[in-house]
Amino acid sequence: MIPAALLAPLAVLAMDAGPLSMYHPGDGHNAGTLACGGRFRVGQEHIAYRGWRRVGCGRRVIVCAATTRKCAVTTVRDSGPWGATDGERWEVQVPRLREGWRRRAVADLSRALWRRLGRPRFLSRITLVFLRD
Repeated sequence: MIPAALLAPLAVLAMDAGPLSMYHPGDGHNAGTLACGGRFRVGQEHIAYRGWRRVGCGRRVIVCAATTRKCAVTTVRDSGPWGATDGERWEVQVPRLREGWRRRAVADLSRALWRRLGRPRFLSRITLVFLRD
């Protein structure tokens, strides 16, 4: 999705890709406190990523949405996403999945970031490029 020529001058730490989901304060699936500290407020642009401990809180990340063909630079501020499916049902499962269930998304986008990316379809593909400091 991202041409190698564009990534070449960047100091890339890691990459990930997969389906996206979106969350926001008061949606019933988050407590409002961010894993990296602080409160989740409307208007914040960030992602929730399960590998947040590996990449680090506050890590800059380029997020590109396949359906809208838009990219944005943001930060990792929260853990997640925690939504899972067994093929028929969906529910939040923290922290471990029950047998036969799988995660639905690679990252949750804050609602403000989702809007900035042109409102990509739920579970459409995103690419994450984690940048070195």
